[in-house]
Amino acid sequence: MSNHRCDPKWKLKTILTLGPASSDEGTITSMLEVADKFRLNTSHLDVNSLYTWLKKLDAIFTKLQKQIPVVIDLQGSKMRIGEFSPVTNIPEKVTLFNGKFSESKQDIPVPHKILFSVVKPGDILFLNDAKIILKITKVIGDKIEADTLVNGPLSSNKGINRKEHPVPFNGLSNKDLSIIEVANKYSFTEFAFSFTHDGYEADFIRKYINNKLLIAKIERVEAVDNICSIDSKFDEIWFCRGDLGAQAGIFNLGKLQEKFVSKITDLKNRCFLAGQVLEHMTYFSEPTRSEIVHLYDTERNGFEGIVLSDETAVGENINSIVKFFENYSESSDL
Repeated sequence: MSNHRCDPKWKLKTILTLGPASSDEGTITSMLEVADKFRLNTSHLDVNSLYTWLKKLDAIFTKLQKQIPVVIDLQGSKMRIGEFSPVTNIPEKVTLFNGKFSESKQDIPVPHKILFSVVKPGDILFLNDAKIILKITKVIGDKIEADTLVNGPLSSNKGINRKEHPVPFNGLSNKDLSIIEVANKYSFTEFAFSFTHDGYEADFIRKYINNKLLIAKIERVEAVDNICSIDSKFDEIWFCRGDLGAQAGIFNLGKLQEKFVSKITDLKNRCFLAGQVLEHMTYFSEPTRSEIVHLYDTERNGFEGIVLSDETAVGENINSIVKFFENYSESSDL
């Protein structure tokens, strides 16, 4: 479908997320053999941690005389709860308040004041990729009372948003601005923006990132409809099925991906597929047959490549993943 199909040497490109399981120099060096880009998810990093990562990567690139882009994944318009002790379930009734920390499992901190000004009773909230679903019963100032409709695990920094109409983006957070300031000191950094709506968000970001590549993450249903506008404003597009599945419902993901794929040939930018692409390899040394077929379909559908998240950030089989991509090819003996 895409022009790269005319190139017999073309192969699926890989963006590999770095994290606790891939933080040592040896692992990073081996991943560098198969990665086209690295990714750092700043939702799970503070500014000092990001600086440590970038300093380490700079040293490795210099030592090996090999450098690849490092995508700095900004929180963007995605909201996350504050510090919250891990629980397997939350109470049947909870309170969300504007704050950064809570010691009570009944009181959930949300450090995003805008949420409290735009929601109303009856609204549905998703937490932790819709593992938890809340229905708002009352809003009083900076407090929200809600009933738990679907229960599940919750811990610090998990995502939160309104189901039908995600909270609008009104500017970069102070954390994102600090993250950008640190990342700009390194020539190999790029930026990804979470929860893109229609492309206008790029205007907020461009003035801070020194003409670096800017990636739009498609994680909202309306973003699929607005993809041509987004394509005109950003430099690369990731179709991200984690948060998109949480908002749209997993049974709608197939139709949404089909709709997105139908538009790829009309887009100027490269498109990447993200979200549990090789999830089985987070825990096991080989992909499933289904995942192998999915990779084949991903190439045929016109995606430039894939983004791995947990597979390489916290996974148990990074060496197996590296070996897999060393051997991976779309060629067949049949």
